Amino acid sequence: MFNRLSAGVLGFAATIALAIPAFANAVDRAALERDLAILAADNMEGREAGTRGHERAAGYVAGRFAALGLEPAGDDGTYFQSVPMRRYERAEDGNTLAIEGMGELTLFEDYTVSGTAQQESGSLTAPLVFIGYGLDIPGRDDFAGVDLEGAVALRVYGGPEGLNTEESAHFRSTLNQRLSDRGAVGVLLLTTPKLEQIYSWERLVEVSSHGSSMTWVGPDGRAHSSGPNILASGSLSPDLSRELLQGLDFDYDDLVAAEATPEALLPSFALGREVTIDFASHFEDIETPNVIGLLPGSDPAVADEYVVLTAHLDHVGIQPTEEEGDDEIYNGALDNAVGVASMIEVARMLQGDAQRRPVLVIALTAEEKGLLGSSYNAANPTVPAGQVVANVNLDMPVITYDFADVVAFGAERSNLHPQVVAATEEFGLTLSPDPQPEQGFFTRSDQYSYVRAGVPAVYLDLGFANGGEEAQGLVFDNHYHEPSDEIDLIDFDALERFTAVNHAIARNVANMDETPAWVPGDFFGTTFGGRIVGADSAAD
Repeated sequence: MFNRLSAGVLGFAATIALAIPAFANAVDRAALERDLAILAADNMEGREAGTRGHERAAGYVAGRFAALGLEPAGDDGTYFQSVPMRRYERAEDGNTLAIEGMGELTLFEDYTVSGTAQQESGSLTAPLVFIGYGLDIPGRDDFAGVDLEGAVALRVYGGPEGLNTEESAHFRSTLNQRLSDRGAVGVLLLTTPKLEQIYSWERLVEVSSHGSSMTWVGPDGRAHSSGPNILASGSLSPDLSRELLQGLDFDYDDLVAAEATPEALLPSFALGREVTIDFASHFEDIETPNVIGLLPGSDPAVADEYVVLTAHLDHVGIQPTEEEGDDEIYNGALDNAVGVASMIEVARMLQGDAQRRPVLVIALTAEEKGLLGSSYNAANPTVPAGQVVANVNLDMPVITYDFADVVAFGAERSNLHPQVVAATEEFGLTLSPDPQPEQGFFTRSDQYSYVRAGVPAVYLDLGFANGGEEAQGLVFDNHYHEPSDEIDLIDFDALERFTAVNHAIARNVANMDETPAWVPGDFFGTTFGGRIVGADSAAD
């Protein structure tokens, strides 16, 4: 599908190469500005995965890789790894929910419901089983004593106090997998006051009623899903949530009271009611590329240990409105053209380092669709499986102010941490702890796809010092996923320094004496079976 992109690469390379200076370890400010301006331009049309704008941006990045002398590391000797995708969108009709004994219910008033990429349309009738938060951790198993085979799970959002926020985010993101493994065929979310502090019912309805979802399709032709048995999901309104539990030994008031306690102990039980869900979607199969270049290593002893640098290329595209003359292009300068431009410059700078390990440089697709480009690449690497040893990811650093500290999500979980510390100290920066642990950022960007494959990862961002909290809040309140995310927000002095730190981290990781590995006992290393510091080899 990407032959027209491949054909354009040499043209890009011939044009770009004329403007590239000799390799050096100083940041090329002009190249940063040029790459960012091009990637965030209107003619890239917001770079939504699967659109011509994203293909144009992918062609540009491939041209840059070629001009820098990176080896093609995609499919069939090209820079492109084609990612087969399935877009699925709720059909206008055919999505209904009926609960035994509850009377007639109305879509978007009482509930939301939609199908998944596993089946375009269908119907299921199943018993309802309440599973609390769906946690199965030492000392707590919300699945104990209930049978989920052929059932629809009824859950609440969040978790007890004291649970590590990154691990809590992991449990939320893997819930469908754990439900599917236990035989569940659907899942419904109860709306409680605790949830409404984060997402109002009106917001849940708005998100559910607009847009489409995507996943990748594996070599076997099946749509990828961590929970392949889950055929439908949805949410229940606050009123319906209360009514559904009315008269039970554990009712809605008991649930609200329990959630207000630090332990948030919730029982699991069958409700004694059945639910019938009809679901209908429209499927469309498309392809969209990751762009992959390779910098060979200099040390034969670690030639089979690949360090992967990533930044997502996609954004959210064009979003038409009813108004005339307004800006409908979501250029995504901060999210994440700035990350891709910085990564390209890091690749150029690494050329002068003769780093020991080979480095894969990947501009990822479909992060905005659910980390799909990285998930596909982690599951289907273009190098031998098991030889990816570390990931350094960039995603939307808010480069709008003179930053004084950085945050390296996940670094302390592996022996990458000393390499990050050394890089930040080299530039006189403070390495700060996560200032917003409740957000669970470590599991919310592309590095998490590699973590789930057992690969230690670090995600570099800016801290809150020197006005950072206010500056970042301003961006997220006013420009995140908005047409106003434009290049004029960027502080290029800050971007130059940030890129230098990124280069130092990538260089340090590529030159480590020891193989990158998780620290003993780390939750993610234990959960996903990666290399452990002090162990002889990786688990399968």
